[in-house]
Amino acid sequence: MLKLLIAEDEHLERKAIKFFINKLYDREIEIAAEVSNGEEAIFQALENNVDLVLMDIKMPKVDGLVAAEKIKEKAPETEIIVLTAHSEFDYAQKSIKIGVSDYLVKPYVEEDFKKVIDNALKKIKTQKKENEKEKRLLEKIQNLTPILEKEIILNIIYNTESSLSSFLAHKNMLGIQGQKYLFLTVNYKSNEKIEESIYKYIKEEIKSKFKDIISYNGLVNSIFLIIDNQLDSKINSKDYEQLEKSIKNSVQNIKQEIIINKSSVSSDFEEISEIYNQTKKNDVDAQYSINNYPYQSEKKVFAKIIDKNYELAQKEFDKIYNYLLQEKNCELNQIKSFLRRFLIFLNRRLMEYYNEQQPFLSMQNLENEIELIDNLEVLKIYFEQIIGNLVEDLSNNAKEQKVEIIETVKEYIDENFSEDISLDDLAEYISFSKYYLSKLFKEVEGINYKDYLIKVRMEAAKKRLKNGEKIKVVSGEVGYSDRNYFSRAFKKYTGISPGKFQ
Repeated sequence: MLKLLIAEDEHLERKAIKFFINKLYDREIEIAAEVSNGEEAIFQALENNVDLVLMDIKMPKVDGLVAAEKIKEKAPETEIIVLTAHSEFDYAQKSIKIGVSDYLVKPYVEEDFKKVIDNALKKIKTQKKENEKEKRLLEKIQNLTPILEKEIILNIIYNTESSLSSFLAHKNMLGIQGQKYLFLTVNYKSNEKIEESIYKYIKEEIKSKFKDIISYNGLVNSIFLIIDNQLDSKINSKDYEQLEKSIKNSVQNIKQEIIINKSSVSSDFEEISEIYNQTKKNDVDAQYSINNYPYQSEKKVFAKIIDKNYELAQKEFDKIYNYLLQEKNCELNQIKSFLRRFLIFLNRRLMEYYNEQQPFLSMQNLENEIELIDNLEVLKIYFEQIIGNLVEDLSNNAKEQKVEIIETVKEYIDENFSEDISLDDLAEYISFSKYYLSKLFKEVEGINYKDYLIKVRMEAAKKRLKNGEKIKVVSGEVGYSDRNYFSRAFKKYTGISPGKFQ
């Protein structure tokens, strides 16, 4: 139900208003409060978060219009209807300028009362519906940024072919200007995944100390890339000491021990993967030697898979396979045994990439299929097919993520095309850079943002013109304040003028 405040100093007038409200809007409006002076009206309207105020113009302590103005300053979406006598009619009309939506003249006639209240309710409901749409859209947009951050972090972790170029591109996407970098990883000693609520708490704590953060909550580590030109001084400050204490204290209630690893500070973005590796001394992969050839080659295979480059992934796998042929003297069962471990490695990496607790590959099925293979050539082809399937899955996943971002942008445009929404405004709204949004929009839609906005506006204009609406009205409804400019744009889009289209 919608909340109503009655602000009227006359008891009989309040009684009349309540009578009409109870009679006409018993299931729609709840009377949240009644007051007899302007000062109390301001307090109760804000305290009860009311949707509608019926405000008498002449009120004790604070004038009704002054009270209305103060309420609108604090709660601009609150609808206010002023109550006035005939002698105050001109005064009431002036109140429209301060944001009052309508007025009622005393004594109230039921028909007039209902008409004014109905109009106010319609505006309130429309606004609430718009707010809900805006909220849902904002939630969708906020869910997109972590996808982008995850891609940045994983490219760096696996030092992919495109890691440096994609890092700079993604950095630009997020509008990050800093030139000094540091990695911070946070994990439980038990190597369990850090809960999302604790990860978000840690991220907010880090954000309060440093300018820019790119982060990802993986299956083992929460990884934070900190970018701040003042890193050297900040990392050696008491504030940073307090930050580490705060992070470690964040898990007191769940009896987990937190391990924090910190890299050195670097001003060379080309060292970005190298400084990440400095945090890995307690990682679950630390058991593998950094110089161990097969292990490093396996990482390279997965890096090429993340790059969605099947040919290079296959070349890296060929190196592993040829190495095994030499080391294992072409002994099929021994090579199978090593490649089973390779699949476990891939499975763990895929779980980390997709941030899933459940294994990505069905190991039992793969084990059974590998067991049936009876020669080395077929074994190699089998693993090349697995790698090809993974590249295809990752490519489709990346494509879906890009489409999701642009579908969200299009939804915003469809809801707001009548407003003056520039690419800059939209990029700021979704927290991406203008450069990235423009490039991504063209990649997914095949046309640039401006042309898409024109298309949406013109298709809407065509429908309205067909319904008989006047050109001047239509031009304003689809985002053009200048009728002549609208007519030129419409003719360019359709080939005919708005007048002839009608």
